[in-house]
Amino acid sequence: MDNREHRYVSAGAALNAGARRAHNEVVVLVHQDVYLHSLDRLAEAARALLESPSDGGPRWGLLGASGVTHADRAVGRIRDRVRLNGDAAVVPIEVDSVDEVLFMIRRDTLLEYPLTEDPDLAWHAYAVELGLRLRRNGYRVGATDSALTHNSMSTNMRGLAAAHQKVRSMYPEFEDVRTTCGILGSRSRRWRRLPLVSDHGWRLRWLRESRRARALRRLVDRQVVLSELIEEVDHLAFSPTQPLHLFNLDRAGDFAGHTPTPTTLERGGRPVIMSTCGSVDDLCRRLASLDAGSNIVIEDLDDDGLLQLRSAFSVEHPWIVGVQPSDTWVVAGPNAVELPDHWRRRRARPLGFTPI
Repeated sequence: MDNREHRYVSAGAALNAGARRAHNEVVVLVHQDVYLHSLDRLAEAARALLESPSDGGPRWGLLGASGVTHADRAVGRIRDRVRLNGDAAVVPIEVDSVDEVLFMIRRDTLLEYPLTEDPDLAWHAYAVELGLRLRRNGYRVGATDSALTHNSMSTNMRGLAAAHQKVRSMYPEFEDVRTTCGILGSRSRRWRRLPLVSDHGWRLRWLRESRRARALRRLVDRQVVLSELIEEVDHLAFSPTQPLHLFNLDRAGDFAGHTPTPTTLERGGRPVIMSTCGSVDDLCRRLASLDAGSNIVIEDLDDDGLLQLRSAFSVEHPWIVGVQPSDTWVVAGPNAVELPDHWRRRRARPLGFTPI
C-alpha cells in the first residue's frame, strides 16, 4: 500500500484497505523495508493461524515475526539491520505483544477486528493495540520465526510514548504489557530526562563496557571501541565498488537454516552482502574465500569465536573489536583503518585506552 501522498490517515487505514482487497485466507502485514528470505517459512508460520488448537483452548488470533513475552523475553529470530535479535521460535510462542515489522492474521478475523485507524497510532503500536483487542476477545497472540531482514535506515521513536500511553489507557485490564519498545505506558523513563541523568547517565554503561573492553584486549590484543554497530554501520567506509560483507554467527541455526546463501541488500545505495554462519568454522571458511581487501563486519561473537577468528586473520590483516550491550562485533579490512570520526570521541573510547 503506497501511502506516500497521505491518502490514508494512518498505517492502520492503509493496511485495512489492503486487507479488504486481498483474497487469501491469511493476510501478512509487513513494513516496506523488510526482506523475506523464505516464503515457505512464512507459509508454515501462517498455517498455525488456520489450525484448530489441539488442546481445545483459544486459537491464535495474531502472529508476529518478533514479540515479547510477559517475562520480558524477546522471541522470533530476525535480522535487524546487521544484528540477529530474538530467541528462536520454530513454533509460535505466546507473547504480550508483537512488533509492527511483520505480523499475520486471518483475513476474516481482520475484517471483524480491523486495525485502529487512529492518527495517534499512525505508525507505532497499532499491532500492539490489535493484539490486546484480540486477547480481550479470547484469542491468543504469539511470535514465530519468519526468516526476515529488517533493513531499516533509521529508528523512528517520534510519538512512541504517546502511542503507548494511549493504548495503555484503552486496556487497563492488561498490566505491564511488554513490547519491543519497552513496557506499555511505563513512566519509569521520566527520571532519564532529568538534566543530571541525561548529561551523565551514559557513564555507568561506559564504565561497564570498559571493563569488558579490557578483557577483550587481553584476549585478542586488538584495539577495542564501544559502539552500537546496529546504529553506526552506515558510517563505515564501504562503497558500491567495495561492498560490505556482513557475517552473522547463528549457532542455534534457526536463522542460518533459512539463509543458506548470501543475500545482497543496499543501504544508502551501497551494497551489503549478508551471510549467516552456523558455526565459527563455517565463518572462517567463508572469510578465507574473500579477497584481502574486502570490507568485513562480523556480528554476534563470543570469546571462543574471537579466539578462533584471531587465527583466521593474517598478521597484516587489519581488524578491530567492538563492544555493545548485547554482544561483540568485529570490523576488518579497509574499514578497520578508515574509522568513523565519532569512534574517537570519549564515549567510544574505553577507560584507560589511548585514542584510536
